[in-house]
Amino acid sequence: MTTKILASPQANTTEDLVSAAAIIGALDSMLRLRIIRILQTGDHYVHELVAELDKSQPLISQHLKVLKCSGIVECERRGREVLYRLSRGDVCLLIDLAASVAERIRKDSPQE
Repeated sequence: MTTKILASPQANTTEDLVSAAAIIGALDSMLRLRIIRILQTGDHYVHELVAELDKSQPLISQHLKVLKCSGIVECERRGREVLYRLSRGDVCLLIDLAASVAERIRKDSPQE
């Protein structure tokens, strides 16, 4: 089964492709995908993400920095704490699409 996906001609500029690669690269981590899914439910402080994901604070902060640099999340300092939120909720659509494509690939792949 072949699925044809038509790309928008506007997405073919070098600048757009560089930006797309940065976003896709930022999503290339299961932990960052989990962070995005948590932030999809609302704003969270770093310590909340640490507790939810059962990972160290430096590790979570490192991944949040990648997401922030790519423009996927934004933060706000509140006293000694930092509150994170999704700046682009539509990135969740990209994750959903990737998961859907992966599911179709698994179903269409011959079993060994």
